[in-house]
Parts: sequence; C-alpha cells; structure tokens
Amino acid sequence: MTRANFHRVDLDRVFLPFVAVSLEVITRCAARGVRYVATHGFRDLPEQAELRRLYVAGKGGKASPAGLSAHNYGLAFDFVCDASPRPGVQPDWRESAYRVLGDESTKAGLVWGGRFGDSPHVQWPGYVSALQLTPLRTLVQQSSLADVWARLDAERLSPKWRAANPKLAAELERLGF
Repeated sequence: MTRANFHRVDLDRVFLPFVAVSLEVITRCAARGVRYVATHGFRDLPEQAELRRLYVAGKGGKASPAGLSAHNYGLAFDFVCDASPRPGVQPDWRESAYRVLGDESTKAGLVWGGRFGDSPHVQWPGYVSALQLTPLRTLVQQSSLADVWARLDAERLSPKWRAANPKLAAELERLGF
C-alpha cells in the first residue's frame, strides 16, 4: 500500500476505515498498471459551497451543495489518473482511464462515482443521496465530525449493515476493522 498516492489530502480528516480500504483499492489499481493520485478528501462546508457556486456558474467541475457531499464528512476521495511515468502527475481525464478505479472500488464494496457521472470519485456506501446525507449534516452541525464517525463505526458493526455491505464488511475484517 502506498501513502504517496494520498500526499495531497489530509488523511486525518477522512474516516479511518474508508482510508484503509481506499489505500488497498489504489494499491490494487497500481498492480493492474494504473496509478491514481487522490486530489480531494475532506472538504468543509464553506469550501463545498464555493465549489458548488463555481459549478453552477459554469466555472468548475461537478459539485454537490454544501452538506450534501460525502466529502463533507470525510467519506469520499476524488482521484486523478496519472497518465505517464514522468515526474509529477500527468492527468488523464478520459472516462475510460477510470475503469480500473471503478472495478477495484466496486470489488471492495465502495461506491464508484462513475455510477452517477463522476468517474474520479469513490465514496463510502449508504451516503450517496441527499436523503441519506441529511442526517450526517444535522449531526455535524449540532455536534462534530467525530460524532459522525462514531455513528458510522456503530453502523458498520451492526449485522444489518454487514448484510447490506458484504464486500466492504469482508474487506474491513481482513484489514482488522
């Protein structure tokens, strides 16, 4: 597993079980000959609001409203496909460049953004729609990100969650979570 692919993001602000599985996914992608570098992890609500404003104005990439992105809870990464072995990242934004990321993230039980038109995006399952994310927004506004993660830890230990997410549950168990 290589943390070098994640040097641009603060891993301390991303849900630890998600980090562990994502590191494994990126390692598996590298074993298949494709290198991905994380460009975004956690984003606070003001940063998300600005990205949304730019998107709506036609000046930026796809972005959900503040509070309605898994990034706001440390539950998502955006990646860039490095198209060249030359020093530095040589971005490849073609949709096809993200198929290996989609394969490996799906095999691990994560949600690949290619399902909804955002191929560089990978996130934790169960918190994709606005309806699913709203309780997390309420919790973080009333309390803290740590309480969101405590909720997620409790959820992932439940038999119901494990039954709904068998691939991810098996991956987490293999990684010691």
